[in-house]
Amino acid sequence: MAHFNKVLLVDDDDATNFLASLAFKNLAIAGEIAVASDGLVACEWIQQNNCPDIIFLDIRMPRMDGFDFLDNFTRMNTCKQVKIVMLTSSLRAEDKKKAFTYNAVVEYIEKPLTETLIQKIANTYFND
Repeated sequence: MAHFNKVLLVDDDDATNFLASLAFKNLAIAGEIAVASDGLVACEWIQQNNCPDIIFLDIRMPRMDGFDFLDNFTRMNTCKQVKIVMLTSSLRAEDKKKAFTYNAVVEYIEKPLTETLIQKIANTYFND
C-alpha cells in the first residue's frame, strides 16, 4: 500500500481536522500529520519544515483562505512535488474550476475525508 511521509491538513474546523487525522491513524498510512488552522499558518509551517507529500486544503478559512494560500504557495516556488487536494464543503462549480487552474491541485473532494478516499488518493498518486 502507498504511504505518505508528511501530510498537512489545512482547515479552520477542528472536527474536520480531528476526523481526518483519525482516518490517517487508523490506516497507519502517514509518518507525520501536521495541522494548520488557515492558509497563513500553513505557509509558515511549510517555510519552517520540509515539504509535505500532500496537502488537504479547505477553501473557506479566516485570515488566508485556500485560494490565497494557493497564490502564496505558487509564489513561494518550493515544494514542487507536493500534491494538493481541495477538501471542502463548497459545491460551487466556479470554486472547482478555479482550483484546477493551480498546477499542484490534483483532486477536489467534498468533506469529510474518509479512509476510502485516503486510500484512493494514496494509490492514485503515491503508489510506487
